[in-house]
Amino acid sequence: NCETPDTVVSDSQVYIQPDNGLYDNSVWSDAVYYIPPEFYRYQDIDPNTGEVLADLMCIRKGPEVFCVPYDAGDGRPNRTVCDSFSITPGGINCVNVDWQITAHVNFPAICLDLRPYPATLVRWPSAARNGCLPTASGSGTYPYVGYGGGSPGNPQAGDWRNLRLTLTLRPADVMRFTMPHIGELLLPPVGPTGSPVLFKWELPSHPAAGGEVLAGSVGLSELPGDMPLFEGEAKAPYRLFWSFTYEEAVDVVECVDGPNGRGEYDCNNDTGHEEVVGLEWVGRSMGGEISPLDVPVPGYMKADIDNNGVPDAFWDRNVIIRRMDYSNSVTGYWAATYHFGGGAVYWGVREGQAQIGWP
Repeated sequence: NCETPDTVVSDSQVYIQPDNGLYDNSVWSDAVYYIPPEFYRYQDIDPNTGEVLADLMCIRKGPEVFCVPYDAGDGRPNRTVCDSFSITPGGINCVNVDWQITAHVNFPAICLDLRPYPATLVRWPSAARNGCLPTASGSGTYPYVGYGGGSPGNPQAGDWRNLRLTLTLRPADVMRFTMPHIGELLLPPVGPTGSPVLFKWELPSHPAAGGEVLAGSVGLSELPGDMPLFEGEAKAPYRLFWSFTYEEAVDVVECVDGPNGRGEYDCNNDTGHEEVVGLEWVGRSMGGEISPLDVPVPGYMKADIDNNGVPDAFWDRNVIIRRMDYSNSVTGYWAATYHFGGGAVYWGVREGQAQIGWP
């Protein structure tokens, strides 16, 4: 569905910038330096044999087109979306210089529902649930760019308006919840009314069993300040997507009776000529995924979902702990929320009466 590119160049003729994109502006002429790029994949397929004769990833800026052999790793168009990219546990920033837009998206709060919390008993049925893995989006906008030489009050064909770059974080897999002596629990998103996963501790959160954090040091005022706690974590992998939308001014062309100024006919059985009679705004869009392989990401934020050694998502550790009652409700009389930062989860485990003391 893509037209044949005007120019095809080899890999050696295109500067590949490892972190910031596929192209360098040095390969473009001055005439198109300020025109934003469009990305598309071009395939030339033999209609008789089905053989793929050419498989290219192309970038078009105005009348100029440059292509390189398509590769799922190095040829992804999203490599050029963010001229500047930064990521922290709080969120992601993406700056696109061509479109003069900065977009930001926060990592959404993910819900870990626990009971009894913040303390349970040895061999007492305890419960954990993935209460929510929401999607999050954030956008940056730019009102008008006169690529066709016009202005908001005098638009010309080729002008752009209502430019919007949107970043979206979508959950990619289950929540990982890890605690000492329990191990890793894989919690699917069952929502605030779903059934939790049940488990039991066999040891109290004594320092000799790994309970090294004190309740008072993490602000759990419901417990004695000197009560030792187990420390674990919860996190969920998220994939990052981008979309860019805008409206482009295009000429409205109609067939008008009679010849044009050169005496030529070119429509309606050679009885009329095509003439620009107005201007209309047409919606355009493009988008894709931003992989951890395409941008600079701290190692602790790279998620390898399928454990093949290649990161394919980003860790969200913005965990909100919600206390469940024994009806698995997080909105009842005993409802409470906790947030420790960095995905940390603290939980006290006591010995009940008649249980053997520790140690």
